[in-house]
Amino acid sequence: MKSTLALAIAFLVTSANAQFLKQTYKLDGLPSQPSSNSISQILIVNGEVYIGTDKGLNMTNGGGLALQTNIGTNGPTGVSVNAIAVKGDTIVAAVSTTMQQSGTTYPVGKGLYASTDDGTTWTQEPQSLDSLADSTVTFGNNVLTALPVTTDVNNISYSLAFYKGYLYAANFAGGLRRSADLGKTWQRVVLPPDYLNYITEDSSYTFQLSPVAGALTSESNLNHRVFSVYSDGDSALYVGTADGINKTTDNGYSWYKFTHQNQSSPISGNFVVSITAQDYGTEHNIWAATVNANDPTEMPALSYTTDGGASWHYILAGHFFHSVAFQGNIVYGASDDGLFRTSDLGRSAQVITNIFDPTTRQSILSQAFYAVATNGDSIWVGSGDGLAMGIDNGTGFDLSQWHVFRAFASVAATNSTYFYPNPFSPQLDVGRIHYNVKTPNSTVTVRIYDFAMHIIYTLTQNAARSAGEQDEVWNGMDSTGKTVDNGVYFYSVVINNQGPIWGKILVVR
Repeated sequence: MKSTLALAIAFLVTSANAQFLKQTYKLDGLPSQPSSNSISQILIVNGEVYIGTDKGLNMTNGGGLALQTNIGTNGPTGVSVNAIAVKGDTIVAAVSTTMQQSGTTYPVGKGLYASTDDGTTWTQEPQSLDSLADSTVTFGNNVLTALPVTTDVNNISYSLAFYKGYLYAANFAGGLRRSADLGKTWQRVVLPPDYLNYITEDSSYTFQLSPVAGALTSESNLNHRVFSVYSDGDSALYVGTADGINKTTDNGYSWYKFTHQNQSSPISGNFVVSITAQDYGTEHNIWAATVNANDPTEMPALSYTTDGGASWHYILAGHFFHSVAFQGNIVYGASDDGLFRTSDLGRSAQVITNIFDPTTRQSILSQAFYAVATNGDSIWVGSGDGLAMGIDNGTGFDLSQWHVFRAFASVAATNSTYFYPNPFSPQLDVGRIHYNVKTPNSTVTVRIYDFAMHIIYTLTQNAARSAGEQDEVWNGMDSTGKTVDNGVYFYSVVINNQGPIWGKILVVR
């Protein structure tokens, strides 16, 4: 961490065919793997699926059976991808890492990777930072006091968008910024303070551009803490903050702000996680994942406007959504409580809280989903437990056609097994026993033993398994339904009644 910090902000939340130089991981009979099971971003442009993981940018232009995980020369590999923007042959990814201090983990912005040749070659630019002398900003004839953001700690670019010749970045600590040269240089963009709903360069102001009071500023504006940005073509730019949704139609010359408090038909909450648009028929609607901020009357939901922000409505209240996507009039919402699907604006909804791939037997057991995108009738979803693609032909999810993509270390070339995560906490996760079946139509028996080698649970008994890498899921319970105590446990994998393959599990509750 830099010795001098002008800003330190804690998180507000607890919770075209591309020609790539690539390394594609493909196991016989299985889809290829993503770089990581932690998926936070999915963007689909002209049939190309861009996937942001915490270990790099992945993509596929097919059915997902060949995920490209090593993207181009010096590309965004091995870093956490927080935002993706694509325009023509230009691809931009905002990345981050983490640091530890006094037992606390902090996110650290690491700038942008940019490619102008469809991902063949990349350049990297550092996170946008100010010097201590950058204490003012010009807005029309106004020279406003501004807080210099001199640290990359908590200074993460969570969203990117191209609008009228600029690349806009939504930075949590650094506010809204824009670049005309793909991140080589940046300028700060002035948004209204919390106490103004409209600003224009034609007027005079004395407010400060400051997300939090500092040595050089006295104001603390939630509207200067930026989380999402969406370009509605070149007609408008929408910016989501911790104090509502801001809209400009003139490249920042003037801004309108929509909040839960300043409209008779408002958004559900002022904390705006993501923004996107829905088109079907003659309808063009703007949607946002909106969460409660400070007002007790606010609530998490999906908010939408059919008139450019003059009035808002919200659906599926009570759920924290991270992302929203569409297929015609069907709305998909990725939330902490599952993947929602509604075709009647929330009056009824299909909710999926886990996904199972009947072909590979891989599964996503986390009910929290962080990203969703559509490509025709294909629905792509990302979670902290893997990536999945499903089919919706207009009548609902076909549960027999989910494909799950999970990262794991292969044991195809060995007669071995492993358990992950290890150590294993049943209250926090599910455990997976990973092994390989070499012969089609095999039978598999998997048992769990305590330290005294007593059988405490049988996961499978002569179960039919196809050839390839396999996972068996254990929830940490014994045969009586009780969660096991802390300690060392063993397991055996018996394939076709041959000698067992042994593994060890450390349970830490």
